[in-house]
Amino acid sequence: MTDGNKPFADIARRLKWHRSLLGLEQEEYASRAGLKRSQLSNWEGGSSRVSIDGALALRRQYGLSLDFIYEGIDDALPISLRSALMDSPEVKASK
Repeated sequence: MTDGNKPFADIARRLKWHRSLLGLEQEEYASRAGLKRSQLSNWEGGSSRVSIDGALALRRQYGLSLDFIYEGIDDALPISLRSALMDSPEVKASK
């Protein structure tokens, strides 16, 4: 299955980018947010959408806004994340 066939590939790219930026494995990234690694793996796979509860957990733990998670809008991100995102514009793009 190519990236184009995955309905939530844009969300997956943003989550993988953020986890990579922190240098964390899926297990640690998910655990810190109170999530299961399997949930994160499904989201990063791009075939399932992040649940609202999952998005809220990521917001609480990592400061990711829901606008960024779902739509790639960076206005509500902390400035340090916005700066890092400028170095990876392909991550920001949404459908």
